[in-house]
Amino acid sequence: MLHTRQVACTLTILVFALSAFSQENPSSGRWTATLKKGDRAGTATLNMSISGSDVTGTLSDPSGQVWQIENGKLEGNQLTFHVTAREHGGTKNIHFFGQAADELITLHNESHGKPGQTMSFHRRKD
Repeated sequence: MLHTRQVACTLTILVFALSAFSQENPSSGRWTATLKKGDRAGTATLNMSISGSDVTGTLSDPSGQVWQIENGKLEGNQLTFHVTAREHGGTKNIHFFGQAADELITLHNESHGKPGQTMSFHRRKD
């Protein structure tokens, strides 16, 4: 009888652990940032899904280009990923890195070893 109780207890703990692990990460969802260049402004959109430390999704820029998130990781509050963007008839890799918090994701980017801009994404509430 004791063995049956131990098995039932172990199964209960396993079910609770799996349900907690499978819950969506709070950083998953849709985020937007307003980007400015000179006197023009546009919106970038970050759509992320996080499972464990793996990040998938898309990033779109104000011109409408949509890039797939590649090699995405969220470790603690540190977010990193790459995108492959079209440029002058070819492609370039852009590395993004930054911090994710409950209501703000701050990302920096670099390409060809040159720093890009810093973007502040806020959670979309729609």
